[in-house]
Amino acid sequence: MKSVVIRTSDIQKSIKFYEEVLGFSFDSMISAAPGKQIAFLSDKESCSRLEILYNDKGKSYANGGVSLTFVVDQIGEAERHLAAHGVRVLSAPKTIKDGKKIMTAVDPNGVELDFIEE
Repeated sequence: MKSVVIRTSDIQKSIKFYEEVLGFSFDSMISAAPGKQIAFLSDKESCSRLEILYNDKGKSYANGGVSLTFVVDQIGEAERHLAAHGVRVLSAPKTIKDGKKIMTAVDPNGVELDFIEE
């Protein structure tokens, strides 16, 4: 697993919480698309990584807005593997910034699973 994504309606408040309360370090922030920001934080001691996602068109999530991100060698193979196991794909593979490919699926509990081919 690469990281845990937490969706938020207030990215600055979330960054402050994870830095001040839980000891994470702010690494960087990107604007993934208009109205969408992603902050990257890490904990050097445990090698844990967080991605805090703000989307101005966001909604509330039943699972608290948490998703898991996995790095895969081939996005097409990952898609076939998920299909073979009856996993529901929410967003078919697409190419995003920097040429990375991403696909989103959902686990049986409603937790979003992002797969990235870097």
